[in-house]
Amino acid sequence: MRTENINHGFLDGVLDGSREDVYYHFGVVSSDPVLDGLRGVRAVIMAGSGARIREFAERWSQLNGGSEIVAFPKEDRFVTRYTAGVLFASHGMGMPSASIAVQELMRLVFFLKCGDLDALDDVFWCRVGTSGGVGLPGGTVVVSSEGLMADLKPYRLLRGAAGQYWFDGRFPAETREAILAANAGVADLRLVSGKTVAGNEFFLEQFRLDGAVCFETPETKMVWLRWLNDHGVRNIEMEGAMFAGYLNHWGFPRFAMICCTLLNRLDGDQVTATAAELQKFSEDSGIALFNYLRANLPGG
Repeated sequence: MRTENINHGFLDGVLDGSREDVYYHFGVVSSDPVLDGLRGVRAVIMAGSGARIREFAERWSQLNGGSEIVAFPKEDRFVTRYTAGVLFASHGMGMPSASIAVQELMRLVFFLKCGDLDALDDVFWCRVGTSGGVGLPGGTVVVSSEGLMADLKPYRLLRGAAGQYWFDGRFPAETREAILAANAGVADLRLVSGKTVAGNEFFLEQFRLDGAVCFETPETKMVWLRWLNDHGVRNIEMEGAMFAGYLNHWGFPRFAMICCTLLNRLDGDQVTATAAELQKFSEDSGIALFNYLRANLPGG
């Protein structure tokens, strides 16, 4: 962990009891008794939708002998479940929403681990989702090697008039290889590794032609997509560059992103897969995650 990048000025006061931390969007505070049972957290799994979080928690509970599932009380923004050492939380859609969830969960995990850097090192983080493929057919599971913005530069934020905050969007290679290894030989599951672009907006920054506001042409769209493909980008989503950037900033050594493609963007903009195909696409990224968890979390 990079202790110099952790906001000790705020977080240490939570540990010594001089202040309370309010995880507002999750509906809990650091003094909440519900958190006492979460100190053994070994993994934080994030996904866009609350329904997927409920499904993941139920599945992990079943794999662990029907372990108790703890739910946070507030669900108007994010849905959260904890069972058998894994904290599952939704993050909404896009980096502005997901960054709120990630920041509050980083603070929460710091509190749960009492600021112990070695214990923080052991926590695995993963975002699971869907994406648009770049040169890949729908149904391909991409384990990201790096999260980049639409210009193939790392995630950054405005620092008022003083410039920008820049972040490292690389995902740990050892964790990525472990996920691929845990899924080697699984029938009817296609996994690849490559770079991922995170768009700040679903239509414009992804060069879609089907938005209400559109500035691109079929020609400029294809120039951008082919440029991505030529530079090793395999999919497009909306959270990965921030997710990797924040976790790298603190120095977490084990985190990943696993996203299934819904379509090949080189072939079009709209998702035309059948309901049955979409269901399988959604399940495949979860299968890849759970294969890794079962192989790498004791008791899983």
